[in-house]
Amino acid sequence: MTPLPTEIYNELVDGLSLLIGARLAYAPQTKAKIDETLAAWEVILASRGGWEVNKDKGRVIAAFVEMSARLDTFPAPKQLFAYLPPRPSPPPLPKPKPTPCPPEIKSLLNGLFDKMSSKEKS
Repeated sequence: MTPLPTEIYNELVDGLSLLIGARLAYAPQTKAKIDETLAAWEVILASRGGWEVNKDKGRVIAAFVEMSARLDTFPAPKQLFAYLPPRPSPPPLPKPKPTPCPPEIKSLLNGLFDKMSSKEKS
């Protein structure tokens, strides 16, 4: 199992701190329980894999903020994935630059157009 990138781990710590500070029901209360909760969430997030800092930074904390605003009880780790916003879309591809039609293709197309035009008149 690949460990979480540091930036994602830091968002996990900040997010759990936010949930605990929001005083949700059933939130861990002792330092030992908080440490156990953090360790469990870290394993679950790391097992999901595929975390990329450039694509995922900000998404984890955004999910925690949304959960803290909507939930009354301390969530299970799987709920984080339900609140996780989608990754940002990649930037659009640049518009292709038009290239002039080669003369041999242009003459072929003109010939086809002329044949089609002459058949329509018949």
